[in-house]
Amino acid sequence: MPTILTRILIASFWLICTGMLIYRDVLPEYLVGEPPDWKRMVNKPETRPTRWLIAVDEGGEKNRVVGQAFNEIQKRADGGTAFTSRVKIDAKGLFQGTPLQVAESTKFQFVNTTIVTPQGLLDQIKAEVLVEELGEKPILVIQGMPTNQNKLDIRFSSSISPLLNFRQLIDYAPKDMVRGGLEPIDQLPGLRIGQRWTTQILQPMTARPDSIKSEVIELSRIFWDGNPTEVFIVEHKASTFSARTWVRRDGLVLRQQLPTPLVKLVLEREPESGN
Repeated sequence: MPTILTRILIASFWLICTGMLIYRDVLPEYLVGEPPDWKRMVNKPETRPTRWLIAVDEGGEKNRVVGQAFNEIQKRADGGTAFTSRVKIDAKGLFQGTPLQVAESTKFQFVNTTIVTPQGLLDQIKAEVLVEELGEKPILVIQGMPTNQNKLDIRFSSSISPLLNFRQLIDYAPKDMVRGGLEPIDQLPGLRIGQRWTTQILQPMTARPDSIKSEVIELSRIFWDGNPTEVFIVEHKASTFSARTWVRRDGLVLRQQLPTPLVKLVLEREPESGN
């Protein structure tokens, strides 16, 4: 039989190895850490345009595709980062079976550009709504810029109605993320169960800003690119809706629900080689 000293050494070695294993593989899931912010996003490299399918979730086995979206991350000459997205939706398919149903195809385009400084702070955000049948001039433009008084200065301007021309100041912390309401989120790095944060949404479909509370609620599995994939589920709640985002463990967003009235829209990332 091993001596008592040998047994102590064996037990100590086992405890050290077990502790290292827990620290590496188990403990990170219970350490909440800092939630996603622009600083983590700008540390990511440039990306090629990512394509998403937009579908209406009608509760069946197969969703009804009504559009597509593209987004990309580009580094600027001044060291900042530009997040650009373009969403195209056919209103005929979008509002099918709702009070807003239209007989003819009407194609909407939502263009969003967010500029973030090298320090990871919001510089400006701009969202535009265009209707293909009305030409290249936007029917609604939403612009947001942070002020020195921890406020976000939001300006709405419309070419179709003076009622949509107004300005609003809302509370804003420098690290808060701000998004247009319809663009896909490309990545949410560094997620941990229990993280909570607030995002300001400039919602083009309701022409008003909204504050969304987000929380990472659990780990789950979904089928993506034909394979079961482990994902974090992020739940988003606002005064008038709730939605979810499914994020791969490395931070890549695979699927997300959009905060839209009357219909449930889902964006699904199209796989690329290497993802």
